[in-house]
Amino acid sequence: MCTTQNYKFLNMKLVRKTIALLIFLLASFAGISQTNKDVTITSSGRGKTQENAKQAALRSAIEQAFGAFISTKTEMFNDQIVADQMSSVSSGNIKSYELLNESQLPDSSWGVTIKSIVSVDKLTSFVEAKGVAIEIKGAMFALNIKQQILNEEGEIKAINDMIGLLHEPMQTSFDYIINAGNPESLDADNKNWQIPLEATATANKNMDFCANYCMKTLGAVSLSSEEVASYQSLNKAVFPIDVNYNGVVKTFYLRKETSLNALKMFKSFREYYTRSFIVQSGVDELYGNDVAKNIDKKTDKQPFSIENRKRNKGFLNFLTAGDTAANFTWNDKKTLAQMEQMNKYTISSSGVVSQIKHGGIVVYEENGHGLVVAIADWGAEMERNPAKIACEELTLNGFSDWRWPTEEELKSVYKATGKPYENYWSSEKSGYATRYLMAVRTF
Repeated sequence: MCTTQNYKFLNMKLVRKTIALLIFLLASFAGISQTNKDVTITSSGRGKTQENAKQAALRSAIEQAFGAFISTKTEMFNDQIVADQMSSVSSGNIKSYELLNESQLPDSSWGVTIKSIVSVDKLTSFVEAKGVAIEIKGAMFALNIKQQILNEEGEIKAINDMIGLLHEPMQTSFDYIINAGNPESLDADNKNWQIPLEATATANKNMDFCANYCMKTLGAVSLSSEEVASYQSLNKAVFPIDVNYNGVVKTFYLRKETSLNALKMFKSFREYYTRSFIVQSGVDELYGNDVAKNIDKKTDKQPFSIENRKRNKGFLNFLTAGDTAANFTWNDKKTLAQMEQMNKYTISSSGVVSQIKHGGIVVYEENGHGLVVAIADWGAEMERNPAKIACEELTLNGFSDWRWPTEEELKSVYKATGKPYENYWSSEKSGYATRYLMAVRTF
């Protein structure tokens, strides 16, 4: 039986434990604030040389750490000298780094992915030494949470950078041949004719480069099995994507649905890439987007189970060099006068006609101004008002002036990317239908 004295003794014991715990927590917080705070960042870069690409990736790591932990009203990164010093390993801001992927692109430039350890303390001291007043973002006891958020933001950036890097070589990843059948008369006077044409697209070595670079990058930025378990224990979603290349399927687990959506959009460009050809007859020319298509189903590989699709896994399929990608068949109508001027049909790759810059895919550009479309759709099956609000509030790749396109801009996007404009909202469409939302911006 407990007495009043026993209660007092137990209460005093509980008080002493509470005080001890508080002292421990305060001491721990003080210790954290006085010790070096290091964060691990995965970043990517591109340059004319290996060193240029590496420095671009290191600068990206510094910028990500700067944005996550430090705020200032001064835009330091406009100062090239400061930017170069901040990106330097010798400055001590980056304590060490590991090269995860280093590849030479078909245009002879280089792309790299690195994992670096950045000292937040030294970065802070460096910025202050430049006479810039700063403010530390948040309490440092939340460093682990900050690290997790930084990894999520870094993943989105790395994947968007990768898609931007691969967008150009994917446009030159196919070789083409064309065969013409016998002309067929269209009238009794023999004035109008049609010539059956068949073009075949075959993957070349650039496709192998793109597949390997994609898999290396995803391997560098995706969650490890331990991190997947950690996310699940925190009740946070993970987003798996299967990549099929050379008969092997690998699964990567992503942190953000935005990353998965960007990869799905990259996958949707396949037809655009395959159609990157031009046919010349001697009297006119025709581009791949303007011809009909019959896909050879035997080469349109889909080795994924129904169970995987039910789990809403994303997936990417890469052909290997020598694989047939698609067959295109159509009838070319010509007058007899035109046929008399023709020699034979020739077909070739259109080359790189679409670039990624200014935050998205360039739809058209003239005299330094034009239109870009965001790499990933920003919302699926949305009604008009939510779509409008989502577009107006969108901040992506450093730009906040995104908007939904006009009808004419939607048609221009289709010509540049192959995205079917009928499925998307424009500023001119009305009603209560649900459509996908793409975002555009002018520059």
